[in-house]
Amino acid sequence: MAQTTWQFPVRTLHWTIAIAVTFQQLTSLFMPYPGTQYLFPYHEYVGLLASLALLLLWLYSYSVYDLRLLFPWGKAGRQVVAAETRALLRRRLPAGGHRVGLSSFIHGLGLLAASGCAVTGTMMFTIVPPGHKGVASDPVAFTHYALEHKFFGTLLWIYIAGHILFALIHQFSGDNVFGAIFSLARDEQPPEDAGKE
Repeated sequence: MAQTTWQFPVRTLHWTIAIAVTFQQLTSLFMPYPGTQYLFPYHEYVGLLASLALLLLWLYSYSVYDLRLLFPWGKAGRQVVAAETRALLRRRLPAGGHRVGLSSFIHGLGLLAASGCAVTGTMMFTIVPPGHKGVASDPVAFTHYALEHKFFGTLLWIYIAGHILFALIHQFSGDNVFGAIFSLARDEQPPEDAGKE
């Protein structure tokens, strides 16, 4: 299977988001326990970095018309996703890359989960005192945001596990997905027909 090298801005944002989100998810495992207050400032500021990177990815995807790949809401796009889902259930691996299909759609769902964490986390950041010293300015709102943040975090764990699993399956099937996303090349572009329905 041929794999397109992703555009450099997408790769850079992917690296940033992957590192920041991994840090966020790992620190969230320890923060409910006593004696972990020192983690909160790191979690907050790395979360703000992740939020900024996610916002830039949304804007970039919109500007280059990639949202139709991530969210194939047109009839033709839905049919491709449905066909590839059926094929996957029959143990046929759908193609990855810069195209309308199940892989791009799952990336879109992961982007929504990460964005849900980013939005709720940012809202929590605005209503807690610096360094978590004292009570939130609106404890009820903080509790609601915290529960929503945890919900999106759970979805994000599911997405991360699936994303890594299918990336490994693609890689071992001969589709160089790691080279496509971790390449340092700046001049490779997706083919002109990529993503056309």
